[in-house]
Amino acid sequence: MKLFRSGIIVYFSFLILSCNNSTKTKPPLTASDSLKATIQVLEGALKQYPDSVAIRYKLAEALANNSQFKPALAQIDSLILRDSLNAVFWYQRGILQEKNGDTADAIGSLKASVLRAPMFLEPALELTFLLANREDPGALKLADEIIRHIENPQAVTRARFLKGVYYSNVNDPVNAEKQFDECIVHDYTFLDAYIEKAIIQYDQKKYDEALKTLQRANNVSNSFTDAYFWMGRCYEAKGNKEMAVDNYKKTLGLDPEYHEAVEALKRLK
Repeated sequence: MKLFRSGIIVYFSFLILSCNNSTKTKPPLTASDSLKATIQVLEGALKQYPDSVAIRYKLAEALANNSQFKPALAQIDSLILRDSLNAVFWYQRGILQEKNGDTADAIGSLKASVLRAPMFLEPALELTFLLANREDPGALKLADEIIRHIENPQAVTRARFLKGVYYSNVNDPVNAEKQFDECIVHDYTFLDAYIEKAIIQYDQKKYDEALKTLQRANNVSNSFTDAYFWMGRCYEAKGNKEMAVDNYKKTLGLDPEYHEAVEALKRLK
């Protein structure tokens, strides 16, 4: 799950002009080639202006977009050495470490970001997410802090959802379902809450209740692939092969690469 990504937005008009001028007489660059060209330009600019925070930060972003997480981290670490109190740098460091598979280090960096700016929502929510997935009760404490002190309704709903994820991970379906219900009450369009609630009901073999929950999600959005897939799972568990196949096909109609639905159809055939 991806949570409210943000950063410093820096616009380099001279970079765009230079790229445009260099490609007037050449075929259009692919997205990959364009990104590599951007990295080269930024690296050249950084050699010319090594003290530029904006260029170094933009280079880290470009490297990350090219899946070069370690070089991107090196650039962010360089910025932290100059300004260790900057919460944005620590947040981006945590995101890069997470993408690089270093979850424990990512948690440390996100904690450093939250410590420096307690009202900075993105690192607080991302940290809550990682702790919830590690079954760390610290996720509950952090989520409650967000619910108590943050006025942003979307952030509060997300915090409740992450509390539900924690309870689900520690096999406490009663409290998990309660949190997902709270999400839906405060934001009926929050589709992930419907799915997580339905999965809990499915795991408890409450297939009819799960179907009702999933139908509510479909009423909010009739193009929600996960809802069709889990409706298929419920019908399959109930022994209704025809309805199961129908919902798996609807899933693939919306997302032909939905692997679990492909496997389900193979299984039923």
